[in-house]
Amino acid sequence: MVDITKASYDDLKSVYSLLKLVNLPIDGVADNFHNFFVAWERNQLQGCAGIEIYDEVGLLRSVAVHASSQGHGLGQKLVETIQRFSIEKGLTEIYLLTETAEKFFLKLNYVVILRDEADDKIKQSVEFISLCPVSAICMVKRLAE
Repeated sequence: MVDITKASYDDLKSVYSLLKLVNLPIDGVADNFHNFFVAWERNQLQGCAGIEIYDEVGLLRSVAVHASSQGHGLGQKLVETIQRFSIEKGLTEIYLLTETAEKFFLKLNYVVILRDEADDKIKQSVEFISLCPVSAICMVKRLAE
């Protein structure tokens, strides 16, 4: 059974390894690690997800699932965990950039928007400025009040 918990700094090295394995950037992860969740099974990291918080909006990032756990709903559970956490923190919208997971996020009710339509605070993030290419798809989800 996979257990999703709030990340601790002891998890950081394992998260870096998983993100590198799935070709996601690690820049800025440590700065926002207090807003990350991890999924462990039998002492192996199976997944992670985090959010960068900018006042009332957030940038979903680093959603990764180890190949051995893909296709079993873990990614969805991680995103749902982040969404609940975001609501608790008072966020009203979650944005993300993706090059490979558009269909996955569409199933979770995220909507494709133009990059220019993103909240100005999100546009100041490292991901928007330099990590994700302009070809990355921008998506948003408005959170229930």
